[in-house]
Amino acid sequence: MRTLKVGLVIVFCLAALTPAISTRVAALTTTLAQGKASQEKSGKAKDAGQSKQTPPAPASQFVGSESCAECHGAEATHYALTAHSKTRLGNGPVDQRGCEACHGPAKGHVDFYLQIQKLNEAGKEDEATTLMNDAAKAAAAKMLSFKEMAPAEASATCLKCHEGSQGRSEERFNFRRSEHFRHGLSCNDCHSSHEPKRTEFLLKATEPNMCYQCHADQKASFAKPFHHKVPEGGMKCSDCHNQHGSFTSKSLRNSAGGDSACVKCHADKQGPFIYEHAPVKVEGCQACHTPHGSTNAKLLTRNIVKFLCLECHSNTPGIPDTDGTGVGVGTPSFHDINNPRYANCTTCHFEIHGSNKDPFFR
Repeated sequence: MRTLKVGLVIVFCLAALTPAISTRVAALTTTLAQGKASQEKSGKAKDAGQSKQTPPAPASQFVGSESCAECHGAEATHYALTAHSKTRLGNGPVDQRGCEACHGPAKGHVDFYLQIQKLNEAGKEDEATTLMNDAAKAAAAKMLSFKEMAPAEASATCLKCHEGSQGRSEERFNFRRSEHFRHGLSCNDCHSSHEPKRTEFLLKATEPNMCYQCHADQKASFAKPFHHKVPEGGMKCSDCHNQHGSFTSKSLRNSAGGDSACVKCHADKQGPFIYEHAPVKVEGCQACHTPHGSTNAKLLTRNIVKFLCLECHSNTPGIPDTDGTGVGVGTPSFHDINNPRYANCTTCHFEIHGSNKDPFFR
């Protein structure tokens, strides 16, 4: 009798669980089928992507820059004055020499227009016109044009040579993760291979005017009475920022010691100090200074020094540290900030960036 009861309980349990098990099995089967289909689809897409990769052109498809110069005389004249003209010299690969290093192999282009020229010279103008209007053949003979490329494609063409293989190539290691690249800019927005305004770096314009075309807010900052000497030509935007990308915020350049870009010029603020002012190491110079320009002396973020100090050193307990002095300690009780004697904190705490003598920077 007991065995019968146990058997009935098992039967009822299995009957109750059957719908749930069937649902889970169906869901699992569907999931596996979708995963297999997705895997097959991605595999096909990968194979398609690999098949679309263009194999490198054979050396016989390259004709040399001299052939380009026969028709494109103005471009060749400008090109001869730039640093890119050096690529025509030496024994480098044919796909890295002269015009064809950027615009691709030119044999098909030259042959197409040479055939049209021969037809015209032979008096077969109608045939020449027909060939010229043949869209398929004209497209096949067309050279790579940077004006028609997407920004990422144009930059990739430049980075074939300018990333990881030249003296200043470390400048461009991070271009693909830079703010300029992320916002759709390409090398051609700042550089011109054929008609640069400055032969150095092939720039289209000089700094900072070229930077101001996008960074108008910084132009307004440099117009303030206290500013870094960028408008006067004493320094450039690229002295502090790496326009090709950096691992630091705002694409700032690090000094040789890995410190802030500011200490390259303001070396006396670098330290190391026995007693360090916490904001300098934790938040950096911008905790107290505006880097581009300010209406306050010394590029301070506040027009009165004591108000700047009180942003951290208010009448609240400081954060304790190892020596018990505290980080951001409150002002002592005998400091009456309404008294002119205590109006300017740096009158007494003059080594405000750090000290080797006194924990209170006196």
